[in-house]
Amino acid sequence: MLFSNKRAQERFSLYEGLVLEVDWEQERLSNWFLEELDLGEKTGYRLFLIRPCMSTLSKTASSYSFSEIQTNSPLYQAQLHTARIAAQSLSNTLLLGETGCGKEVLARAIHSSSSRKDGPFLAVNIAALPRELIASELFGYTEGAFTGAKKGGQPGKFEAANGGTLFLDEIGEMSMELQVLLLRVLEERKVTRLGSHEEKPLDIRIIAATNRSIEEDVRNGLFRADLYYRLNVLQIRIPPLRERKEDIATLADEFLQQLHTQYAGGPTGICESALAILQQHSWPGNIRELRNIIERAFLHAYGDSWLTSHHLPSEWQQQYGLQEASGEPLPLLRELERQTIQQAITQAPSISAAAKKLGIARSTLYRKMEELGIG
Repeated sequence: MLFSNKRAQERFSLYEGLVLEVDWEQERLSNWFLEELDLGEKTGYRLFLIRPCMSTLSKTASSYSFSEIQTNSPLYQAQLHTARIAAQSLSNTLLLGETGCGKEVLARAIHSSSSRKDGPFLAVNIAALPRELIASELFGYTEGAFTGAKKGGQPGKFEAANGGTLFLDEIGEMSMELQVLLLRVLEERKVTRLGSHEEKPLDIRIIAATNRSIEEDVRNGLFRADLYYRLNVLQIRIPPLRERKEDIATLADEFLQQLHTQYAGGPTGICESALAILQQHSWPGNIRELRNIIERAFLHAYGDSWLTSHHLPSEWQQQYGLQEASGEPLPLLRELERQTIQQAITQAPSISAAAKKLGIARSTLYRKMEELGIG
């Protein structure tokens, strides 16, 4: 062990000079996650980051609200207006949008702003369930309804969400047979467990979502038209991130601050060159992809104060023409970065002193010198 910060010393008894066993993390780091940071092949040591296994930023359904969904996009603002109308109504609502655009976040906001906010909010991803289990998960079953049925039976998600909201994600993946059963529940407001003839009354609000073109599925006979009309009382289309690029900078900064809080350290700002790259990307994975990229860059930049373009995927730098090797002039901010580092090196008595003056790790300074061609 060459170095350990104060928190690691106090919590895990890690100190300079300690010789670690092969399985040291299993003995010391229960309920913690060990992340090895990529320092490049030339680095003569390894750097580890220790963080909680479970994020300290997890939320309950009631903690979501429209005030937390910030957007500068007129497209999304118009849809949020419809979402607020949905929250004040008792009608079923259909959310349309690509994967990763935040459909469940919006569904939770609708629930927490409605008269059902004190009731349960249950989310079911239809696509994630085996087809043979969807019926028992949704409608429940009685003892002996099928081989392996739990003694005493089990209520389904409809019963469990009674008095609240049931969010059916990826509803377009539901089979035609189950669509018939779902339609009956919605029309009669009653549910019958598998293997039973007893109907149980329901007081429930349905929010369904899909990333498919549901209207096209109806035309092609892949989705029942009567069920579509029953679910589609209020329709909200969440625009993909590529159509609301005015939100990228705000979302990226929000994710960065969350990570800084979770890790109790790391960069707290994003430089213009990094934002320029983020604005050019098409984001096929939408907000989920942006969150992933910011976390990845955050880990690479953990010893720095700012997240720069160098912390983003290298293929993006080549793709979006920000590499010096492309033959194009260096962006102004990168040239300023070069001048700042050269000045710090000239004025400081050593590389370590220059790194301290710049507020970055010595290994980070060496990497930046290599990237910027500074001898």
